[in-house]
Amino acid sequence: MKKINLIFLVGFLFILSGCWDLNENERMYYAHGAAIDYNEGFYEVYVQIISFSNVAKSEQVNQDVIQSEVNSFRGITLSEAFGNLYNSIDEEVYWGHFSFLILSENTLKDSRLNPVINDITRFIDTRYNTWVYSTDEPLSEFLTTVPLLRRSITLTRLADPLNSFKQQSFIEPVTVRKLIISLNDPPQVENIPYIRLKMDWDNQKKPSKSIETAGVGILSTTDFKGFIKEKDAEGLKWLSNKTISARVTSTLENNKYFSSTVKNLEAKIEPIVNGSNIQFDINISITAGLDNFTGNLTPEDIEKGIVKQIKKEIKDTFKIGLEKDVDIYRLTEVLYRKHVKVYKKLEKDGKVKLTDDSIRNINIDVQKIDTGRKSFEDTIK
Repeated sequence: MKKINLIFLVGFLFILSGCWDLNENERMYYAHGAAIDYNEGFYEVYVQIISFSNVAKSEQVNQDVIQSEVNSFRGITLSEAFGNLYNSIDEEVYWGHFSFLILSENTLKDSRLNPVINDITRFIDTRYNTWVYSTDEPLSEFLTTVPLLRRSITLTRLADPLNSFKQQSFIEPVTVRKLIISLNDPPQVENIPYIRLKMDWDNQKKPSKSIETAGVGILSTTDFKGFIKEKDAEGLKWLSNKTISARVTSTLENNKYFSSTVKNLEAKIEPIVNGSNIQFDINISITAGLDNFTGNLTPEDIEKGIVKQIKKEIKDTFKIGLEKDVDIYRLTEVLYRKHVKVYKKLEKDGKVKLTDDSIRNINIDVQKIDTGRKSFEDTIK
């Protein structure tokens, strides 16, 4: 009997020993996001450490607890900069919850992105689904901005971009995985969401900062092409099948405006090959809901106005892309997928030459118009 008890005790000790090397949650810091700049030959890394006590809370956050701490570290290489973090911190840093990465304009220039991606993807705890952003504004303030109503900092627009993207699909969010794939496939370019800070919310104590997606930063494998901001980037949402809900404001012949919400978007690009002359037809299918208007409208008026405005936005963004020597809609990739032999014959540095005439037709099919009511007339007559 004593031998049986001894065997049981020894076996029980072996089971317990498996937990002895685990780290307690409160004895670790959690890296939630980072921003990277490059100045005077040094990488400068801003790291956001979040409080574990509020990580799982989305509603009632303890206002007495500091939600995050931010510090910056410099190094000749990115690894050296990250290494300096550990010299000034009390506990082990866990990177498994690392959610977003902000890149400054200087970091995107002169092929400096490669060391950044190498460092992020080779570390065992970080993941390829980390969100990536670009900006030309000071970096540290992005990491100290908390969500409206001071909810958990894990719910910021940076860490959870898809939540607001469902209601207003302006710029498609980009992960590290998508960035790598896009830069390796023709035309070897990616549109990274451009963000900026706005002091546009007021409360009983003081104005609150918010983070706004306001365009894209265009990155190629060779260099940084610059930013396309605000209205100039509107055409991108009409060529993205990730678009869930987008708004368009159209004008009628009598200079009156109306706004619509576009959903169920399906965009297809068809390359038209005529020898060495390549053009593209863009075919878009949508449904639309009428939001705001003045005066009496007909379904024909609405469809005509929506089609006209979407075509204009697509052409305007394409033209700005050409000015920056960028295949903004990745037309080269469509040719590569469907006519690879033609692509190999015409490509130079991973892309085919585009001109103002490269888009031959833009066909927009408005399959349904929903007024939300039974008429297209003013509510108050």
